[in-house]
Amino acid sequence: MKKLSNYFGESLTLTQPSIFRREFELRSKSELIAKMFYPKFFSTTAVIKGFEEKIEVKIPSIWRSDIEIYNTRYQMPFAKYTSTDFWRTKGMIELPRGGRVYLKFGTFKKSCEIYSSSNQLLVLFQNKFSFKDKNVITIEQKSELLDEYPWIIMVAWYRILQKQRKNST
Repeated sequence: MKKLSNYFGESLTLTQPSIFRREFELRSKSELIAKMFYPKFFSTTAVIKGFEEKIEVKIPSIWRSDIEIYNTRYQMPFAKYTSTDFWRTKGMIELPRGGRVYLKFGTFKKSCEIYSSSNQLLVLFQNKFSFKDKNVITIEQKSELLDEYPWIIMVAWYRILQKQRKNST
């Protein structure tokens, strides 16, 4: 499996292959990198397969906006997403061993940006309007954090989907 830094400068796409299933694929031009799906139709728990691991993303309580990230073999979360402002347009993923990544959510063209703890732009999500909902993801900078925790991109996508779901109801 290639590291995410190897996709530097290449456009990755995040699409939903079937409108009838809650399943999303992160692809490069030549291969499937990762897949995120919801095991049950109305569930808020998503499973991320890829990057040679299987991870679960859950909202622990309907009263909080936190998101917890689990390895499917364990019952304790190893990482956590927390909103950092009142409007929930900014957030932080606390990684194992004290690492942190910051997320900034936008609207329309730029739906999300991922920053390192030193405020360097790592990943940029851009909406592309077409018949199928399509997002173009660009790795803006090589990073050891992205190589070690490549699932960060899918957790950011999970948060975008949760925001869209809340706004549509």
